[in-house]
Amino acid sequence: MKLPLTEPQEDFVFCDAPYPAMVAGLGAGKSQAGISRLLIKMLQEPGINTAYMMPTYDLLRLRAMPGAEEILQSVGVSHTTNRSEYTIKVHGYGDIIFRSYDRPERIIAYEVAHSIADELDTLQKDKAAFVWRKISERNRQKCKGGNTIGNVTTPDQGYSGFTYAKWEKQRQPGYELIKAATASNPFLPDGYIEQIRANYDPVLADMYLNGEFVSLHQ
Repeated sequence: MKLPLTEPQEDFVFCDAPYPAMVAGLGAGKSQAGISRLLIKMLQEPGINTAYMMPTYDLLRLRAMPGAEEILQSVGVSHTTNRSEYTIKVHGYGDIIFRSYDRPERIIAYEVAHSIADELDTLQKDKAAFVWRKISERNRQKCKGGNTIGNVTTPDQGYSGFTYAKWEKQRQPGYELIKAATASNPFLPDGYIEQIRANYDPVLADMYLNGEFVSLHQ
């Protein structure tokens, strides 16, 4: 399975840690990395299921599900999408279950081996921690090598966010942090980085272009 991955995407996709995080700038390809990681996990172990999470069902419908379909089509893997149930059946392998953070108490009634949380840091710290706990509870399908949960996000909450606390300030064994700058993606159009830099002050530009944790008070 050959995928056009950037260096930080590849580091995340093939990371052996149970809880890798790709903290990235805008346009660095974090969603593609998250989807690619799940699909490779499924192809390596037929029979397991996986879950992909985003803040809203609109984002799942517009970004995550089409992204998974595009990769599956590019590598010639047969699949069936159920848009009403927010699932993709990867024939001969398993199901990808898509769920939203907007009602985290409804992250129930399924079991998967691996999960991806996309844009977790758009949530306030307490809500993000609750979502992470709910995802962890469903991540219990037996699999080779142990269950994993990946986090792909821009560091929107800065030093006050769940991602900073879990992967930087109080990092525990098994939590691997991978940084991905916007400039690491060679497929962006000319002028994109300059446009983002012009939209923000230097502190926020560093956050949104380099995936750096910053003080939002500053």
